Amino acid sequence: MSLELNNHINMQVKNFLSKINPWIGLLVSLCVLIPSLYNILDTPLAITKDHFIFAGGLFFFVIFLKEIFDRIVNLEGMD
Repeated sequence: MSLELNNHINMQVKNFLSKINPWIGLLVSLCVLIPSLYNILDTPLAITKDHFIFAGGLFFFVIFLKEIFDRIVNLEGMD
């Protein structure tokens, strides 16, 4: 049994993320991750905005990957 926060902002984010196809979200987050990773590897010792972009892209990558795995485990959309 898990406890979820049901505040207004959390419900809006969940509603928005459930409307997006997780495969498209995964591809978009990869399109954000890869260029920022190249910029981070170019100057690894300086913290830049690319680090924050990478962290945000990684966050959404994990969320959409979790959504895909949840759909696979629950066999949603299987006819």
